[in-house]
Amino acid sequence: MESEPELLHPWQDEPVDYRCVALRFSRGCGLVGSGIVLPDRIARAAPRRRAEWLAGRRCASEALRLLTGQGACPGMAPDRSPVWPDGIVGSISHTGEVAIALAARAGACRGLGVDIERVMDGQGASEVASEALTPRERCHLANDPFLVTLAFSAKESLFKALHPLLRRPMSFHASELIAWDAQGRARLRLVEELSPEFPAGSEIEARFARRGDLLLTRVLILV
Repeated sequence: MESEPELLHPWQDEPVDYRCVALRFSRGCGLVGSGIVLPDRIARAAPRRRAEWLAGRRCASEALRLLTGQGACPGMAPDRSPVWPDGIVGSISHTGEVAIALAARAGACRGLGVDIERVMDGQGASEVASEALTPRERCHLANDPFLVTLAFSAKESLFKALHPLLRRPMSFHASELIAWDAQGRARLRLVEELSPEFPAGSEIEARFARRGDLLLTRVLILV
């Protein structure tokens, strides 16, 4: 079962004008008649991977259409990150049968990251905490599966937001979740220096929203 891309408004009073689009998809998601050409490495992938990629690109194309009046399918860089049109920053994520994309004008923000995850159960949270959380996070968060999910997802969003600026991999231990509130605001602190512009100790805001068993996070790097 597949839905059409849908415009979302997860947060109010955002500092940047962007478009957020999501859809539900299935393994056979629109592979025929979508108008989107699959790269060779995706065409050779398993059906589930093809469906995820295509659903994410459909969301991205709709977000671009809503933002600029012209839809386009972002390409794929050698590191598999999306290649957005000139003057646009964006991000794509998917989990299970849901895909999501954000797009904004580069003049409004320098980096934008989005992530969507299913809220983990106890076992999943324990496994992720041992790999993706810093010692301080494990001390304060590891007994709460929602907070483990939030930390993991916020870090994913941060990686995506910083990728266009750093162009290198980041460790999950490079940042840690230090604050969150009931209004869907969270803060990450850099544990490691990523660049002279992003030294250790820098704090970056994230937003989050829960929809049923799904958790959505986003990070903006402002101009």
